[in-house]
Amino acid sequence: MKKLLYISLLAILLSASISCSRSVDKRLVLADTLMWTNPDSSLAILNTINRDSLQGDENQAYYALLLTQAQFRCNIPLTSDTLISKAVDYYSDNHNREHYTRSLLYKGGYYEFSANQPVEAIKWFKQAEDNADTTDYRNLAQINMRLAMLYFKHYASNNLDLEKFKKSLYYYEKLHDKRMSLLASMYIASLYRITRKDTAELLYDKAQALAIELKDSSQLYQSITGKALLYLVDSSYVDAKDCMLQALSLSNGKMENSHYFILSEAYSKLGLVDSSEYYFNKVDLNSCNSYDSVMFYRARKELAIAKGDFASATKYENNYLNLTDSLEHNKEKYELSKFESDFDNERIASKAKKVTSLNKIIYYLVALFLVFALVTVALIIVISRKKRKDQQQMIDELKEENFGNYEELRSNLADFDNHFSKTMNERLKSLEEIMTGAYNPNQDSKSSEVEHKISPIADDDTKFWEGLYAYINIKHNGAMDRIANDYPQLSASDLNFIKLMCCGFSDAAIAVCRNYRNVASVRGRRRKIRDKMGIEGNLTDYIRNITVR
Repeated sequence: MKKLLYISLLAILLSASISCSRSVDKRLVLADTLMWTNPDSSLAILNTINRDSLQGDENQAYYALLLTQAQFRCNIPLTSDTLISKAVDYYSDNHNREHYTRSLLYKGGYYEFSANQPVEAIKWFKQAEDNADTTDYRNLAQINMRLAMLYFKHYASNNLDLEKFKKSLYYYEKLHDKRMSLLASMYIASLYRITRKDTAELLYDKAQALAIELKDSSQLYQSITGKALLYLVDSSYVDAKDCMLQALSLSNGKMENSHYFILSEAYSKLGLVDSSEYYFNKVDLNSCNSYDSVMFYRARKELAIAKGDFASATKYENNYLNLTDSLEHNKEKYELSKFESDFDNERIASKAKKVTSLNKIIYYLVALFLVFALVTVALIIVISRKKRKDQQQMIDELKEENFGNYEELRSNLADFDNHFSKTMNERLKSLEEIMTGAYNPNQDSKSSEVEHKISPIADDDTKFWEGLYAYINIKHNGAMDRIANDYPQLSASDLNFIKLMCCGFSDAAIAVCRNYRNVASVRGRRRKIRDKMGIEGNLTDYIRNITVR
């Protein structure tokens, strides 16, 4: 008893430990819920967790994913992709589709920001997009935003950046995420500046309204400067200048380099050279990036034209064109666009291959089903024909009998129990009707009908079998008593079978009365009874010898 108790306790402890190892750490769940709204708090929670204390591979992978995501959200650069790779490896064989999508997304983020490998980053982003569920709006929004930013930064061709920004805006609006919708709207507006100026202006107005609603002065500044550049491209120089002065008031007198260049260019276009030079000289040329350099040559060209220095203007124009159309940029455009196209083509080809394989499987299953159906129909036909053949054989055998063989049995029934007499007479009458068909070729169908009307004599029809038992004992000097006493191993059903044999019923008659499928079944039953009795020779001869004593 104690041993059984110890085993039960051990089983309970093992079950509890397995359950604990499979449960997700509540601290990780809390960190995840705060990830998007308050990433600093999420990172603080994760930093308090001792990774070695986490139980199970699931918690380890979840921690790796969340810590990588929190560092991205808090703009902390990663030194390697070791951590996020553990999450990717774990979730690739796991059924958590959302976590796997996120792992692929932030693996791509590592290559975009830390490794500075845009093509490799796109590879992981595209895998994340391919894996994401269609209702996973948050991850789909992030994936498309990251792809759009990569294409935007590297001047990808075929409007890939515009396509991805529009998709990200669609998903952010589904999420009611106003801050990210604002950001996506501004990027789309910047890409529409040349081709669809009215749409771009509406998007900038939308972004400006969202920035005011969110009380985000930084984004308000960006939406106003974006609109100023739109006016500059549209040759609305007064509007461009007014927007830039409004932005200047929001920036506390310190604007980005490119925005000073825009203001300088607007003043140059208006012929106000002094104001143009004033704002041009406020730029810290040592801190200019590649985009600032493009705007530098534009502003410098317009200022030279305003001064009448056309030779310098031509030089700055050439510098501007060389910078924007450099071979390096063209190479990057080709690589990024080609990778997107190649990835999509491979995905389409892979799906087509799967569909083809599925169609082949369906074809084979249909063919197999048809073969099975044909075989089944053939078996039904064969079995049906055999059944009809067996029935006809029984009828033929009955027809060959002389119903005079049963006259003696009929004449002796009057002295016995009414139920037994009535039942036996019914069987004899039906059998004789079938036999009569032998003398009339047109009686075959009728004989078949009669044969089907004969209900089998059930083993539980006690009155009939007791009456038949008594009749055989009287007729044949206690033959049934001798058989029952000498062979106690025989069942009631076996004895009932022997009773019909004692009355002189042929195999065909027994088959009809006992509802056997065919005459062969009667012969098989006779052999089994003989084996039970352990007698040599023919059972029919043995029964005949007993009944003549």
